[in-house]
Amino acid sequence: MARMDGSEQPKQLRAQRTRQAVLAAAAESFAQLGYPATTTADIAARAGVTKGAMYFHFPTKEGLAVTIVEDFYRRWPPLVERIRAESATALDAIAAVLQAVAEQFRNEVSVRAAVRLQAERALVDTDLPAPYQEWITVLSDLFSCAAQAGELREGADPAALARVTVGAFFGIQQVSEATTGRADLTARLTEFWELLRLAIQIPPPHTPDPAV
Repeated sequence: MARMDGSEQPKQLRAQRTRQAVLAAAAESFAQLGYPATTTADIAARAGVTKGAMYFHFPTKEGLAVTIVEDFYRRWPPLVERIRAESATALDAIAAVLQAVAEQFRNEVSVRAAVRLQAERALVDTDLPAPYQEWITVLSDLFSCAAQAGELREGADPAALARVTVGAFFGIQQVSEATTGRADLTARLTEFWELLRLAIQIPPPHTPDPAV
């Protein structure tokens, strides 16, 4: 096994920092300007690197877009698993997942960039990961767990609920972005979820008031 001498380690660290700086700058540009209006010169200037250094890591703008969208999808499975482990019920887990994802949509520029790139996917001259389907699969599984646990009303279809929830989430975040810059996103999602849960959840058993 080759040994890493003292000069190799700093070189690798510099390369990693450059790569991360380029990705962060690209995310800022894509989120603010959109894919068509962003140039590689913009990204290099934001990152504070030469175009040659940027091209060493990402030879094309399309490659940057793909990496940002792929990173977007990689961040969710560990978050979902953590929330599932911490939640008392499947419906509680869905509510917590929606809120956690909404916070990242609001606060993380790389997430906002990936969302905009997905919306502009027809303008990106390469294949991006297919949108929405992974979220539909995750939520369908959670709604199925809720049905098996007896949380859902009879006839509630987990797959249909997943599709409706994903469609509502992305629609709500888009309206929130256009009207308040996503400042009210978590509040609007809470409204949606409370209404949906009221419609689909089996009410808890009535407990007689001992004072009556």
